[in-house]
Amino acid sequence: MIGCSCPTCRSQDPRDHRTNACVHLALRDRSILIDCGRDFRQQALRHGLQGVDYVLLTHTHFDHVAGIDDLRAYTYHREEPIPVLGMADHLQYLRRYIYHYLFDEGIQQGGGVARLALVAVQERFTLEGVMFEPLEAFHGGLPVLGYRFAGCAYLSDVSRIPPGTLQKLYGLDLLVLDALRHEPHPTHLSLSEALELVGELKPRRAFLTHMSHEVLHAEVEEALTTPGGRYCTAQEVHLAYDGLSLEV
Repeated sequence: MIGCSCPTCRSQDPRDHRTNACVHLALRDRSILIDCGRDFRQQALRHGLQGVDYVLLTHTHFDHVAGIDDLRAYTYHREEPIPVLGMADHLQYLRRYIYHYLFDEGIQQGGGVARLALVAVQERFTLEGVMFEPLEAFHGGLPVLGYRFAGCAYLSDVSRIPPGTLQKLYGLDLLVLDALRHEPHPTHLSLSEALELVGELKPRRAFLTHMSHEVLHAEVEEALTTPGGRYCTAQEVHLAYDGLSLEV
């Protein structure tokens, strides 16, 4: 956090050095992003990301879409634009208010822009042989999407998950779920609220994401795994961190 000297912001633990929440799926020889935030350039350079074939959006807040302009580096050598999939209203907002210069004809292109194809999704869709299902949820009063695929589900930036979506989250191999901080928040799940959902849904594994600087990684990880700890649970739950790699 800019200008902060709290224990997390002063931490030397690399797991406390957090950039914007996103997921990179390496699917056969294809590369899929879930969200593309303002730290995307830094993330792509750090991890040597060689290409992006699809982008799935959860919503249009800047920490989830502000890196889209940097996708131009991956469209220079592609014949086709990169599909960007998401809720119709989100894509319209992206096109009209945030990235109109990528789509408006007659605007000077300068050094080039990312070539994108906006694709609205409501129902299940298939990418490279894998079925993806959009999951409706709420970020405060804002409708957002999560995604279920290959026995996994990803829901960041959520404060409420409606019953119809909850029914699709039982029996998962992996659940990645928003957990912003210790105290309740109007637009995010707290750690306790996220763990309550994990206890109900009982995935084989769960990772909590989108933590604020109020969450010190080592301290909370210990509380998750130590009997009698504040957040100890019968489920396998861990905090996610930048660079975490999982096989599913």
